[in-house]
Amino acid sequence: MSASPHNIILRTLVVLSLALVLNGCSVRYDKNGKILFNPDLASVLGNEVGQFTLADGSTGALRELNGRYSLKWSNLMIERPLEGVSWVRIINQYHIEGHTLLLLKVATPSCPAQYRLVDLQSTRSQEWAFTGICDIGPDVTASADKLQLNFKIDNRIEQFNWQHGEVYHRRLPVQQEKTVQNNSANKTRASRKAKSQPSAKPAKRTPVKAAEPLPPRVAQPELDNSLPTEIYQPTKTRQTSLELKS
Repeated sequence: MSASPHNIILRTLVVLSLALVLNGCSVRYDKNGKILFNPDLASVLGNEVGQFTLADGSTGALRELNGRYSLKWSNLMIERPLEGVSWVRIINQYHIEGHTLLLLKVATPSCPAQYRLVDLQSTRSQEWAFTGICDIGPDVTASADKLQLNFKIDNRIEQFNWQHGEVYHRRLPVQQEKTVQNNSANKTRASRKAKSQPSAKPAKRTPVKAAEPLPPRVAQPELDNSLPTEIYQPTKTRQTSLELKS
């Protein structure tokens, strides 16, 4: 006995409804703090294009639905949309001090390859978009309490340091690295030149009258040559979750 088209459509709707319930929903807050319930269609109808593991051992996913990307993690059905992008991939992830840091490569209308950093911790999340840097990948250094991203642009380095939940921005000149390399090369050439030259006979020294002692030096205040560091503000995307607003 074959099922009628009406029964097939009904079964499909039932299966879709169950999937929406089992796979999760999201809760969004309006400007007045009112809770608005919305189904998480990306979990059912979307594509999973990336996975990650949080510091507590739970898992999360990067999803895409109709060209819109979002991150979803933990068992609390927390979701964070990634706005203003047409393509996203997870480049790497780092676990530092209980935070999960995701380095994302994204495409935007103004640049085909930009980078973003997302900080996930329990039910909270923050995102930093490095919008002023296009088609340049960072040199990444991770330590026990810091993640450093260095973008080399012409004659400068745009440096972003994540530490304790904040991102700090510095601008460094590339000439500093070149100066160190040139000094090292000059020392090497001078050493080789000295070895190649024949040793000269020691010259006779004539006694020199001892100079008068110099007056004691007055202590001078140390100069502050450090470059300014500014806090780099995160984006203000509102995440959704089943957590009650505090």
